[in-house]
Amino acid sequence: MVMASAGVNNMPAGPGAGAEGADPAAECRLRRRRRLAPFRHVASTSAGSDESAAAGAGGEEKAQNTPPSSDSSEEESDGSAAAINVASAVAGLPAATDAGATAVWPVAFGSVALAGRLREMEDTVSLHPSFCVWADGSPMHFFAVFDGHGGPHVATLCREQMHAILATELAAAAEHYLAHRDEERSWRTALSRSFARVDALAPDACACGRATAAECACPLSSGQRGAIVGSTAVVALLVRDRLVVANCGDSRAVLCRGAHAVPLSEDQKPDRPDERARIEAVGGRVMFINGARVRGILAMSRALGHKLLKPEVICEPEITITTRSDDDECLILASDGLWDVISNKVACDVSRQCLEDGSPTRSRTAGSGEAGPSSSGGAPVAQQPEPRCYRAAALLARLALGRESSDNISVVVIDLKARS
Repeated sequence: MVMASAGVNNMPAGPGAGAEGADPAAECRLRRRRRLAPFRHVASTSAGSDESAAAGAGGEEKAQNTPPSSDSSEEESDGSAAAINVASAVAGLPAATDAGATAVWPVAFGSVALAGRLREMEDTVSLHPSFCVWADGSPMHFFAVFDGHGGPHVATLCREQMHAILATELAAAAEHYLAHRDEERSWRTALSRSFARVDALAPDACACGRATAAECACPLSSGQRGAIVGSTAVVALLVRDRLVVANCGDSRAVLCRGAHAVPLSEDQKPDRPDERARIEAVGGRVMFINGARVRGILAMSRALGHKLLKPEVICEPEITITTRSDDDECLILASDGLWDVISNKVACDVSRQCLEDGSPTRSRTAGSGEAGPSSSGGAPVAQQPEPRCYRAAALLARLALGRESSDNISVVVIDLKARS
């Protein structure tokens, strides 16, 4: 079993936060504004985390929900920094409005990954709160589920490297954003490039998560480097009031909004009309052998890796961008080991009930847990236990096992409300 949980405050600090000689009156006004929004308040993170978010405030206007799309990647970027240079980026941004500066978008999460009835565990989960900072100073949170096929190699590669690669692509995308003021296009480009880069590394992936041209010397290396090894990927980025979801394969992201289950990704199956037409257009075939499969082998039409099945199987993700609302309860990311036996509605109902039940033992003291560095090497993020999210993820996994799921089961539950 793999488990991780934490709570973070997804709020850029006010201008000048942490600077010498800050205006006490302005600081008091900001604190009063925070107290006026009790339903969005979460326990504060460590001082280092606040400083990392203090470079600017998210004053962007909310984007409208957009349907899934698969924008093509633009030219390759040579960016090598793992974090965005916020100081230079913020200089060209307009001043944030009071509403944007005081908005608090809480994030807490928990996860479970089980081998289930299979002998080998091929799923991986990646959780990186505040893994980088966007151009306006807003912290970005990274959550993902990867479902490996033919072995754990590509899924482990994704777990170890996807967030780092995405951080470098977001650094390059920030420059495009400052030049063209097209934030959503910048995010889409960064995600598409990141998926393409990981796909290029997949044929050389080792089970330890490294990709080397020569055979890896680690104890996990068995010399197995199959062109058929691959992985699905569903990635969620949370920044300010946006939920950015990129999906490649049949893992899924579902938003629990009030009493409704809102899918933020669509499974890419070979018998989906548009996917089947694309496969046949490049000379491929969809064969029905225990379900629809590309060449009778793979039960999905998009994935990372699977070099043998190209060009039919592509790595281009479908990306959706959704504006958060006060009705949003939680976001669920899971592999098909869950979704094969549990509907979106049932998963949302179970998660919502777990989160609403509360936890009287939950610590409300800032920094009460272990503090560790963010994935981008920046300021530390206070890690706080969030048992409700873990319990929701664990209950969903147990429910899938009870319904005789025959696959690995990986679940991430992200609480989008500030709960006392």
